[in-house]
Amino acid sequence: MYKFFAVFASFLCWKNSESYYFRESSSSTQFFEKDQLKYLNCSGFINNSSSAIDNYLNYGRLRFIPGKMIEVPMDCGSITKRVSNNQKFYGSLRSPIAFIRNVYTLYEFQEMLLSSIYHPSNTYCYSVDKKSKTGIFEKLQKLTRCLPNIILNPMRYDFDSSGHFQNRAHFKCLELILDRKWGHVIFLQNNDLILKPVEELAELSNLLNYTSIMSIREPFEDRYIHNADWTPAGLKLFKSELGVSKDILDKPLKIWKGLNQMILSRSFVKSIFEKLNLEGIMNLFDQKEIYGVDEMLVQTLYRNNLGLDGQPTSNCNNTVQDTIGRWTDWIFEGPSGYNEFCRSKLERNYICVMGVEYLADFKTSKFVIANKILENFDLAPLFCMDEVLREKKIWISKVELRNYPQFREMEMKENGTYDEDNFDCNLDF
Repeated sequence: MYKFFAVFASFLCWKNSESYYFRESSSSTQFFEKDQLKYLNCSGFINNSSSAIDNYLNYGRLRFIPGKMIEVPMDCGSITKRVSNNQKFYGSLRSPIAFIRNVYTLYEFQEMLLSSIYHPSNTYCYSVDKKSKTGIFEKLQKLTRCLPNIILNPMRYDFDSSGHFQNRAHFKCLELILDRKWGHVIFLQNNDLILKPVEELAELSNLLNYTSIMSIREPFEDRYIHNADWTPAGLKLFKSELGVSKDILDKPLKIWKGLNQMILSRSFVKSIFEKLNLEGIMNLFDQKEIYGVDEMLVQTLYRNNLGLDGQPTSNCNNTVQDTIGRWTDWIFEGPSGYNEFCRSKLERNYICVMGVEYLADFKTSKFVIANKILENFDLAPLFCMDEVLREKKIWISKVELRNYPQFREMEMKENGTYDEDNFDCNLDF
């Protein structure tokens, strides 16, 4: 019989093919066969050691394999130890963060993602696909009973690869966490990996103040219904139209597109819930026959003048490249599946799936989110994330944030130099 033992993910680093050593870490605890972890050399991966990476790949990537996983104990003591890694003291956060994530696969994978960014001052909310048969919903229920800063959306959704119901799930989580203390909320999907320590995210939130971070661009023509009534009046967008100008009510919204992953300020989110009724606009975007429906709602609300708190007033119409939010290794060559143009040799939906080959980049990346990793492809990025976060010395500054026109606008308003008529939306730093 194989011997099984519990291992803190980044405790274990490979020294040679016959010996192992442990290193103190705050990584997730998971159960694997001893031999599965033989070539998990986090230090070598992070320092881009070709021999460490080759040894690991030659042995076979670490992944969750059905039938070869040990069931993780789900009593509160075990859950708390795994998520917090027995850490009893946490530093205070200047501005706590909320994370809302839509999930559909293994609970064990999500628990590992959680443990790398867990802090008792932060808030975490999960929404689960109704088609999931892995027991993730029931296990998340147990998780929420043990850790009061983790919330499970009681509603289930019919998620698909076209993005349907992603917005509904995220906004239900936003509703559930409105009474919690947080400065910014990060939108996440099943396969997103956070690349920043929680302390840096708290400092980023403090710098951002009431501004939000997202990519914004012109939409694809086939992603929304052009002849629909997109006026706020027609959408019944405002809970009360009293005091809302006719120009705003009768002017069709300009549709904008971005990515589902974004960082929104509390003031903007709170204002949406106070002033807007999203049912009509969600229905229009969530058309079953359309692809990528989860990438337009927030960008459209943010860019159109709706009188929301935390919303820019400069009426910029330029594309905003997201330089710190989500990092994606896009690939538009070769087939889906095996793709020689990807470092990992695996592509899904025009995106290179990230494996051990990306760990050195994670260490130096200024992005908050990496998309995507897969639990059935390569767990090395997740197992080694604690070591990456310990060694990160890249701090986002106001220089990077000034790439976003909304941040420049906020700064100018704060120091009294904002001039809406002469504001340069295209200023490039």
